[in-house]
Amino acid sequence: MKFLVTIAVVLFSNNLHAGAYIFAGESNGIDIITHPSNYTGNSGVVEVNVCINPSSVDAADMVIPTLNIINTFNELQGFNNNLVFGGANNIPSGQIDWESVALHEVGHCIGLAHPNLGSQTGVSGSNTNYTNSTNGVDDVFTFNDGSDNIIGSGDDVRGDDQNLFWFNDNVNNPFVASPPFDATTYTRELADLPNGDSFATNPDINVAADLGFANTEGVMQQGSRGDEDQRLLGVDDVATLRLAMSGLDETANTNDDYTIRLVYGGLTNNCDINIYNDPGYSGFAVCGVGGSFLSNNHVGITTGDIQTNPNTNWFFNDVSNFDDVIFEDGFE
Repeated sequence: MKFLVTIAVVLFSNNLHAGAYIFAGESNGIDIITHPSNYTGNSGVVEVNVCINPSSVDAADMVIPTLNIINTFNELQGFNNNLVFGGANNIPSGQIDWESVALHEVGHCIGLAHPNLGSQTGVSGSNTNYTNSTNGVDDVFTFNDGSDNIIGSGDDVRGDDQNLFWFNDNVNNPFVASPPFDATTYTRELADLPNGDSFATNPDINVAADLGFANTEGVMQQGSRGDEDQRLLGVDDVATLRLAMSGLDETANTNDDYTIRLVYGGLTNNCDINIYNDPGYSGFAVCGVGGSFLSNNHVGITTGDIQTNPNTNWFFNDVSNFDDVIFEDGFE
């Protein structure tokens, strides 16, 4: 079995901001779809256990937001208007919501990449908001935001950059669901864009506003803002997970479809996803994953570890949204 090297997917703390999959790109293949730990190509429920490293700073305060995150992914509902700011949320001014950030990182640990380019070699500033792609044959990203001057929208001109974002066929709107969620309705191919569009649209907050969806952004969009509650998945986040759930044949309602069920494993570091508010980590937040090929264009995650920096001015939500969280081995 061909194995992939472990990679780290980083969420940077700045104001920059159906989806893409980790491991997809020029090295492993642009058509890669990534699946969570324990999926082997068979139908059924794929359980992924999630733990909190007991050595974490503020480990006890991480429990409720972690259970909330598990419940959010298990409910698998996508929302617009999923950003809550200021007095409308319970986050003190100047603090960053740990639950919102960790929700994003768990998304990486079950296979989701940034819909946008994010901060990387050759990409900085507002250019991070362009839709996720390779840099093409010329090894240089092309940046042209088109006539609307909105980065990440459908009229961007990207030269020979190869699109990595799966969009709804002939719709190209990440804020609208287009079931069934499989390769019959979602595509990477620019030939499947609606008339007038030149590149895949990503779920950026500015793109959302232009399309009539206020206070909306995909959870997997790179970036985190102070005093921002983003504890609900976006429409595109769910569509991308459901596309993966159509299995290796990328066709819904066949015998390799699956559903993801996250399970809370308690305070330990021996789970499929281990979360560590790590006193030795100097970044902001990161998910490190390893994977192996299940088929030519499909990868299964083998390891997943999240680190957050305890020196960040975190807010730990103490209000639960869960009523049906599954606990491993009866742990409660």
